[in-house]
Amino acid sequence: MTKSEIVDRITMQSGLRKKEVLYIVDNFIDKVKESALRGDRVEIRGFGTFYRAEKKARTVFSPIAGKDIDVPAKTTIAFRASKITENTKS
Repeated sequence: MTKSEIVDRITMQSGLRKKEVLYIVDNFIDKVKESALRGDRVEIRGFGTFYRAEKKARTVFSPIAGKDIDVPAKTTIAFRASKITENTKS
C-alpha cells in the first residue's frame, strides 16, 4: 500500500478532504522521522517502533564495477514491527 492509497482510504472513511488528510499524514511522517533521527524511540502500540540505527562502514563487492567498494557509515531510521496476535474466536 502506498501513501496515496492510505490517504484515499482515510479520506473515504473520515469524511475529511483529501488535502487535509495528506497534511496530517505528511506531518505524522515528518514527526516520526525527526524524533527517530534525534535518537528518540517512537512506539506505536499494536503497530511497531521506529528508532535510529547506526550502520557501520563496510566493504562490498560491486559486480558491475568488478571491484570492492567502501561504503561509509551512516545513520538510518529502522522499524521493528510489534508482535501481531490474531484473536480468533470460534
